[in-house]
Amino acid sequence: MGLRLHLPTAPQHDSIRNRISFPFRFVFARGFVVPGQPVSPFSELYQRHHGWLFGWLRKKLGCPDNAADLTHDTFVKLLGLEHLPAFKEPRAFLLVAANRLLINQYHRRRVEAETLHSMTVLLEQSSQQGPEQIVAVRQLLAKVLLLLLEELDEKPRKAFLLARVDGCSYGEIARQLQVSESSVKQYLAKALAHCHARLFDAMPEGLQDD
Repeated sequence: MGLRLHLPTAPQHDSIRNRISFPFRFVFARGFVVPGQPVSPFSELYQRHHGWLFGWLRKKLGCPDNAADLTHDTFVKLLGLEHLPAFKEPRAFLLVAANRLLINQYHRRRVEAETLHSMTVLLEQSSQQGPEQIVAVRQLLAKVLLLLLEELDEKPRKAFLLARVDGCSYGEIARQLQVSESSVKQYLAKALAHCHARLFDAMPEGLQDD
């Protein structure tokens, strides 16, 4: 299985990013849509404006996948409110909420990029450092890997953590994820390729050619 990585907070696999199958799990489980019953304000907001918000974000971002993720996150954010505020222009309200998430996402990605760049420089210099510095670099690498894993879909992320943190075999991972062993191998390859590509992109140009 290769080297095992000791990542922080490993037991909380789903805490990295708990993707929600929205709206079905929340809307139906929490009673937002019940035949013969009045439609809740949240359900009405979702039904009337979800498609519009997705279309607006897709045009703004130029990427359907990112637009779908941000639309999802916007409604999940609103779902966490105890009460929806009263508003005359629901679409304006949704745009404000989505734009706030977009700004937060932009700042987070910038911080991630700076962290990745610093880490690759430290890794390049680690052979010239003492034991304490090497340990610090490895700890930073573990944290950065967790950041990169957040960008993956749920099953590739879980497969990577089960393999590299818990030391599970392909068969054990397949049983836990309820997939075939060949799918597990594909998930691990996808996770490794993603992390490698992101780290390579963060390297200074002079280091990429080494």
